[in-house]
Amino acid sequence: MVRVVGLVMSLGLLFGTGAAQASERFSLECMAGPIWASHWSPHEKPPGTRVEPSWREGLLVEVGGVWRWSRWLSGETGLSYAEKGALHTVEAAGFPFGEMELIYKFRYLEFPLLLRTYWIDGERFKLFSYGGGYLALELANRYTFRNQQSGTASHPLSQVEKTDFGFISGTGLEVHLGRFVISAKYRYSMGFVDLSLDTDPVYIPQFRGVDFPVIELRNLSHAALVGVRYIL
Repeated sequence: MVRVVGLVMSLGLLFGTGAAQASERFSLECMAGPIWASHWSPHEKPPGTRVEPSWREGLLVEVGGVWRWSRWLSGETGLSYAEKGALHTVEAAGFPFGEMELIYKFRYLEFPLLLRTYWIDGERFKLFSYGGGYLALELANRYTFRNQQSGTASHPLSQVEKTDFGFISGTGLEVHLGRFVISAKYRYSMGFVDLSLDTDPVYIPQFRGVDFPVIELRNLSHAALVGVRYIL
């Protein structure tokens, strides 16, 4: 009888431990923080044109799941809300009114698919890097034209590309407190889609009939995120 009870207890501990280990392979994560966005382009600028891009600060929020496949490797996916865009100071040889400020604001819903590699896998502290790709759908946009002599005009862009895709990479640190994990991450992303951004101010009367160019720019961003992960 004692042997039977001991066997049952041993099997219970074995299966209980296995279930606990299996449950720790999946966790839910929520992170948020500032994002600094701009644009890049592989295309040559028109002759006589000077463009100075600046970073635009916005918000990035991520909600997703993390699958721990092994001690050193995890996969993660989810949804992200990202505010992107840029401010460009432009001076063109054929534009007689001086410098122009072109401000683009975009809001995206992103779907990342990432791999995470742990370089330090301590009991309490873990250091990792990650990378992968993303697909983004535009939620809204706003274009603002500013010129000291001619004024300001703002309107949404109707002909801009509505989808974007690119790659994400970064690094992070975790602090484990039981089933709760405090995380901090740096995130870099680069888009591969030419957004086809119109520069026409539309609502400034003296520019009506002027042929403003459409510029081909791509998304670029850095972000700093903090959040919590819960191991199920």
